[in-house]
Amino acid sequence: MKKADKDISNILLQVKKIPKQVKEQLKPLVQRLLTKCSSAKALTKKAEWDEITEIFETLGTIQELEKDYRITFPDRKNNWERFYEWCEENGAEFSSVEVQEIKEGNFGTVAKIDIKENEPFLKIPRKIMMSEISAKNSRLGPLISSDPILQHMPNVQVAMHLLTELLDPKSIWLPYISILPSSYSTILYFNMNEIKELQKSPVLDEVFKVIRSVVRQYCYFFQLFQRDTYARSLNIGQYFTYDLYRWAVSSAMTRQNVLPHPDGKQQVTTLVPLFDMCNHANGKLSTDFDLEKGTLISYSFKSFSKGEEVCMFYGPRTNAEFMVHNGFVYPENENDAIEIKLGISKNDPLSSRKNELCSKLKVSPNGPFFLHKQKLVNDELLKFLEINVMNSEDLERILNEKQESADLLSDEFSDLKRKAFSFLKDRVNLLLLAYSTTLEEDEDLLKQSIPESIHHFLAVQLRIREKKILSAAYAYCVQNIT
Repeated sequence: MKKADKDISNILLQVKKIPKQVKEQLKPLVQRLLTKCSSAKALTKKAEWDEITEIFETLGTIQELEKDYRITFPDRKNNWERFYEWCEENGAEFSSVEVQEIKEGNFGTVAKIDIKENEPFLKIPRKIMMSEISAKNSRLGPLISSDPILQHMPNVQVAMHLLTELLDPKSIWLPYISILPSSYSTILYFNMNEIKELQKSPVLDEVFKVIRSVVRQYCYFFQLFQRDTYARSLNIGQYFTYDLYRWAVSSAMTRQNVLPHPDGKQQVTTLVPLFDMCNHANGKLSTDFDLEKGTLISYSFKSFSKGEEVCMFYGPRTNAEFMVHNGFVYPENENDAIEIKLGISKNDPLSSRKNELCSKLKVSPNGPFFLHKQKLVNDELLKFLEINVMNSEDLERILNEKQESADLLSDEFSDLKRKAFSFLKDRVNLLLLAYSTTLEEDEDLLKQSIPESIHHFLAVQLRIREKKILSAAYAYCVQNIT
């Protein structure tokens, strides 16, 4: 057995199994947490903050009980050579790039030679990928077949597959697992004080949703490993902690791709070794999948010089999505946008007619709506705003038109457009005033001092991106009113 394989397979020799008495202490805490995270009751903002605080307090008690049974991962820096060998042994082609530490603790792919635009620099065969397919073909397969959560949540399948292989000293994926980070900067690693840095940010609803979902899954699987005979036989339950599950979920959510199934008809959630070491940059999608050969091929979206970091374009995502699911904020993000919650009020006496017009013009009456960095107010948002500020006379006039197209809102309604922009200006101003800091204060914070943690840094970075879009939208509204 090679050194990197030994390092990771020795994990089970070094970690202690969770004793029965500790599991007994955990049971009521896990049940309390499961109940709290499973509630579908609508809450006020204050009640929601109180609930998430309680979740973190209970989770903290659980983590304290589990702390002596955490798995310590080997230093990934020592395992790259074995990982390269394993990739080559299994048919991967990557001679023009290598993985290097880009900045402390963060790795990326770097060009070993000059690479031309549209030149293939990675070819990764399906046989080394971890996916729904390999999960179903593994020891986890029978549990996937019988468990509804695993059946219907491919990302959870892949996370549990990763855990199963981590805890198997003979797993073929040990060289891959040995180079994965031991922790992440996803929202699952934020503490309560760090989450408070996102107060009033539109991302907060998604943050709470993800945390509740993953904590609920941890509780569910903790109980499953106690009661299900086959689940107990998988050797996961005696090592299963929240920290370990959080690691597996973060590994999956930061690295997963959706690739074609061998039958060409379905899509499968997949982890692609080496390909997942490429960091994001603005560009174009430049990855293909050869279904016949079962190989992912990554092409360079631009030319790269020897020694330059070779990045790829992850797709048109917002910085909020990047921070929650990938654990980073990309300041130069050309596809950045901020969600703005708008909808036809149920208390509006004209709501039924406004909803009718929304339907006629194929505009959502409740969003989601976004202010985009590249196009601050898109056509759909503007149409909605115009409908929202209409009086009964405007509504009847347009609803009685036989024309079905969006052109019904024409330039003759210039006063309506001004009202729409005035409404949006006031809403954007309220959003800016809701933050506890200004844009300038956030920028000064990053210039003058180093935030206490990477999570605090990411929260401030995201706030800056949000406020820049909101400020630009405010100026755009003023311009269109005058």
